[in-house]
Amino acid sequence: MKTFTKILVVVTLLTIVTESKAQIVGIKAGLNLANMVIKNDNMTMSEDFTMNPMFHVGPTLEFPLGEVLSFETGLLLSVKGYNYDEGQHDKTNLFYLDVPLRAKATFDIGGIGIYGAAGPYAGMGIV
Repeated sequence: MKTFTKILVVVTLLTIVTESKAQIVGIKAGLNLANMVIKNDNMTMSEDFTMNPMFHVGPTLEFPLGEVLSFETGLLLSVKGYNYDEGQHDKTNLFYLDVPLRAKATFDIGGIGIYGAAGPYAGMGIV
């Protein structure tokens, strides 16, 4: 819990220190296609695991840094895990709080907005 508190303080400080010009607040939601690999030395023990389609959802903040470049962060609830179907069906769901820290470039091409984003995220399992 101490780690979560530290992450929350850092994200809060980042939002306070940033110049307040046209921040964009939004909600992000989407599909997670998670799977898991378990290895012991060179042997893979999770060959029978299959993808577990789940979701992620949460608020996002975008801070423009220029005409094209911006910084995006948020707090997403992500569900990850795997399915196992060998004789009996078993499904494992793992809940995470993810804080993405992404650089985002947005381009307007013929009236259509196209963007690309990249960056790390910090995640903490909650269940």
